[in-house]
Amino acid sequence: MLPKSIPGGIAATATFACALGAICYTVYAENRRRPRRQEENRGNRAIREQLPSSLLEWRLPPVTDGSESRVATEAAVWQPLFEFFRGHGFTLWKHAFMFMLIPDAEEPAESSSGFAYATPERGLGPGIGSVIRIFEYQALNPLCRPARTRAGFDVVIRVLAIGQSGQDHVEILNALTRGDFAFFSANHAIPLYEFITFEDITFGIFPMVGSRVEEAYGYWAKNSVGDVVDMLLQCLEALLFIHSAKIAHRDNFLVQWHPESLLIGYPSSSRPRVYLTDFETAMKFPNGTPAAECLASGIPMGSSFPEDVSRYKRPVTPDMGAGQQYDPFKLDVWQLAMSFKNFQSTIPEIDNLLNGLREPDASLRMTSADAYYHLSDILSSIPPNSLLIPPNVLAETWM
Repeated sequence: MLPKSIPGGIAATATFACALGAICYTVYAENRRRPRRQEENRGNRAIREQLPSSLLEWRLPPVTDGSESRVATEAAVWQPLFEFFRGHGFTLWKHAFMFMLIPDAEEPAESSSGFAYATPERGLGPGIGSVIRIFEYQALNPLCRPARTRAGFDVVIRVLAIGQSGQDHVEILNALTRGDFAFFSANHAIPLYEFITFEDITFGIFPMVGSRVEEAYGYWAKNSVGDVVDMLLQCLEALLFIHSAKIAHRDNFLVQWHPESLLIGYPSSSRPRVYLTDFETAMKFPNGTPAAECLASGIPMGSSFPEDVSRYKRPVTPDMGAGQQYDPFKLDVWQLAMSFKNFQSTIPEIDNLLNGLREPDASLRMTSADAYYHLSDILSSIPPNSLLIPPNVLAETWM
């Protein structure tokens, strides 16, 4: 039979013995783990030495062997990280030919991510716009690499920062995709699933979105004027939202799928969502900064861009080219309108609005808010069937 109480001295001794035992076990376990950690660190450092040392080198990896092609060089950039990302649940896609990537055949697609679709009319066959084309990725540069998750859906992994270079990109993504902002319907910033760090490199994991807005007309998609203008309205809403957060984007847009109302023969009842992507060249002003003080100068360049500004491929306003200070929010509006420069709806109110957004003089150009509300008013007065018409694609012209 146990005593009803234990003398204080014995209890204190027992407590001390337990604490000492716990300390000894912790030290023992730490000593057992240390060699493993040291070996892992050595392995990571060895992998790191095989990777680009800068974002510029990741975008434009040097071709060291004269016989090695640019395609082979870019394909090799991510090779040392295959096992690292597999350990995080991602199987990197492989190069099929040229700059086209496809998933590993041993990793079948099991579910939709909700960000990429095809219309039933396009079906399952090999034709453009079909389901099978969702599982092709045209790499514009090696900064991004598609991957399949353990759950069987696809993502895009993007190098965001190396050391301090690119941290402003990370901060802007944090501002738009974390916290309260992430839940606003008007926020079209592409969602960020997570950050993953390897040594001094920060990666972002993003959903793979079905298509590009720039393919909305004049290419393969049989979108009606209504389909295209709906995307345009969403683009303006996206700009309006980030501009209200004092962020200028200066980059491009993606869309879940192309509704192709002309192909199905009636206005699509489902509207794909447009997403803003790639905030590397974006800039953020402190909250409360007066509009007159939100100014930029020079060509929008990110940490991965070469210093040669002649390699900047997007349209440039006269004040940008002259090195003057300019309103980056008005630049967003102008560049968006310029991306629709050869689109003609044949509806005068819409075409006049787009022409006004391409006004070279920023002081005469609408803000994203004014343009969004003006286009909304125009569309609210037009029956949907009146927009079930093909767009007129003009010959390419540059302003």
